[in-house]
Amino acid sequence: MVMDQINDRSFYHEMTSPEDARTMNRIKKLTSVNADSLTDKEIDYLNNFEMKSSNFYGLPKIHKSKEIQHGIQAKNATYVKLPQPGDLKLRPIVAGPACPTHRLSNLLDIILKPLCKLVPSYIRDDINFLNYIPDSVDANTKLISFDVTSLYTNIPHDVGMESITYWIEKHRDEIPSRFTKDFIIDGLKLVLENDHFFFDNKYFLQIKGTAMGTKVAPTYATLFMGYLEEKLFSRTEDLFDANFGNCIRKNWKRCLDDCFIFWNRSLDDLNKFHDLLNGLHTSIQFTMEQSEKELPFLDILIIKEDNRITTDLFYKSTDTHQYLIFSSCHPSHTKRNIPFNLARRICTIVSDQHRREKRLKELKYFLLKQNYPVNLIDAATNRKKGNTATGT
Repeated sequence: MVMDQINDRSFYHEMTSPEDARTMNRIKKLTSVNADSLTDKEIDYLNNFEMKSSNFYGLPKIHKSKEIQHGIQAKNATYVKLPQPGDLKLRPIVAGPACPTHRLSNLLDIILKPLCKLVPSYIRDDINFLNYIPDSVDANTKLISFDVTSLYTNIPHDVGMESITYWIEKHRDEIPSRFTKDFIIDGLKLVLENDHFFFDNKYFLQIKGTAMGTKVAPTYATLFMGYLEEKLFSRTEDLFDANFGNCIRKNWKRCLDDCFIFWNRSLDDLNKFHDLLNGLHTSIQFTMEQSEKELPFLDILIIKEDNRITTDLFYKSTDTHQYLIFSSCHPSHTKRNIPFNLARRICTIVSDQHRREKRLKELKYFLLKQNYPVNLIDAATNRKKGNTATGT
């Protein structure tokens, strides 16, 4: 399966020899040219370390395989044995914690990350998303989610550079002045264009998109999508009207490649909007899910009951709830914090009291199966329930 993915010449190119040494020389040249704006500590950090080639692996997307889901449901068991599912896809990961560009990528991430919060659609995670969920909506409102297909590997380098330039120029005061735009853009090009990795005794180069594994990738993807969304807001105004364009700008929310909106216009307008999304760039395509009753987004299940909106915890069908077993050799404080943190998550996300009680009972069952002491579980859930009651 991995070789099928790597053999796609639209994304990967086989190299005749390793390029790590050449890449390291390019980084040293970059730091030399920008020596006046970098500290000695930063130059040493970028240039002096024991480097190692990146490795490639595929992370199975088991939650998206219908064959695996059906196998689990049919067996009703935690473990099932299946032949290789025909619909199983892999998430490509380039693991390079000591590759030549990993430290440069980390520095660029530190520099650019403050810009993410200035993207109108930006949400940090599911907990942050709760702040944007209304208590009530119109009766005809639909729940709509969009997902970008293979975002990381489909970001064209040229448009990616345009997007970073756009956000730097728009919010220059958010970045320390000593880091010039040229340094950031040249550094990012170096990271993107030197994504080499080793697999099956061969060396490869990713020639399109960004590797899932390099530190700056989530920030880069967030800013790229934010740049496309600026076009989306403008085109929405042109296709519909200014008021609706402003509504989309305010209510369209996104966490990396996952998007959500409460939709109160016609299905015909929704399809036009979907076409508008898919027309932003040929490489970037959106799939859509819709419901009038309930829809998962990240780890949240958004439920519409008449005009009222409530939230519940969402578990993927392949989630077996096999938390760290209590007899593990992990530090005691780690194991003791697990029940509290899981209970806190339930009490934060689940808005309805009856559902919350149900989820806490389920959690107790899951943790007892992992041999957690009942008094530890009860103390954690009671403590968190008390905090919820007092609003903390």
